[in-house]
Amino acid sequence: MDLLVFEFLGLALVAMCVVVVALPCARKSSHRVRYE
Repeated sequence: MDLLVFEFLGLALVAMCVVVVALPCARKSSHRVRYE
């Protein structure tokens, strides 16, 4: 169980980092390029 929880926390941290890095890029690109 400990390993599963540790892996889950690891994936959660990675996901948070990806979201934090992706949001600013998405906001900047959204102003220049819009989905058609």
